[in-house]
This record gives sequence, structure tokens and C-alpha cells, in this order.
Amino acid sequence: MQEIAANPEAVAAKVFAHQQTTIMNTGIPSAMQLKIALTTEEREQAIQLLQQHQLPVADIDDDKLLYLLLDGETVIGTAGLEIFEDCALLRSVSVNQEQQGKGYGKFLNETLEQYAKESGINCMYLLTTTAKDFFDRQGYCVITREEAPTAIKATAEFSSLCPSSAVVMKKRL
Repeated sequence: MQEIAANPEAVAAKVFAHQQTTIMNTGIPSAMQLKIALTTEEREQAIQLLQQHQLPVADIDDDKLLYLLLDGETVIGTAGLEIFEDCALLRSVSVNQEQQGKGYGKFLNETLEQYAKESGINCMYLLTTTAKDFFDRQGYCVITREEAPTAIKATAEFSSLCPSSAVVMKKRL
């Protein structure tokens, strides 16, 4: 998180460069842009989509990386990432209802995984109440809550925002 706090524009440039290559290989239209939500307006757009999908937003502050997948000015999807020393918590991958089933969720997930891997992260975690099957197909496996690392357990998403019935999943990068 130190690099992000010190220079969010440099991190955004790295993500943009990677996603340009990734878009070419996925069938996602090249007019799409994945960017870190840096401005208040961008962050509000991401939070609005998360709220539409009834995903947790109470703990979203400036330390949480939020990403927007845009088609021009239209928000297609969003995702979040909390980075710790050697692991990360993937948060709230969501795609507008009318755009679901077109590969955008997979694109968001794969792009954030690649960025995390390039940043030295070796394992991604997530909690879900509705998307277990989607993440199964992305290579995540279910783990017990006790198996999650301390850094993940300490997040508000793990400790209070997601219900105890939420499935915890892990993927080695």
C-alpha cells in the first residue's frame, strides 16, 4: 500500500499498461478502460454500483483500491483490492446487470490478479455470499475462516461486514 499512497498515478499507469495487453487477448472491446478510481466522482461511481449489488461499502476509505471498468463514460464494472504484505483481499467484483455474461467479471478478476502478482502478492483471498461458482471457475478454492491469514481476518469485510455464512476462498498466484 505504500506505493499506492505515495504515487497512485504511477500505480494507475501500471494497471492501464497491463490491461491494454490483457484486453487484446480476451475479446473485451479495446475501447474499454480499466482504471483506479482516484477522484471523488470516480469513487462514488464505484460505490454506487457496489450498493446496487448490495455489496459492502461501509469501510471503503482512501486506503482501499477501487477499480472502474468503463466503456467511454459508462461504468460497466468495478472491483476492489486490499493489499497486505504478501496477500491481498479481492473485493466486490461486480458488473452492471445488463452487461453480465460477457466476460467482464473474468477480465476484472484476471487483471487484478496479474497486477497483484506483479506487485509481489502470492495469494488472493475473497469472501462471497453469491459468487462461489464464478470464483470456482477462476481457480479459487474454498477454505475455512480459520485458514485465512491474520491480515485478512483483521479486515472489516472479514470481521464484520460479510456475514459469517460468507464463503472464504483462496487462490495462489
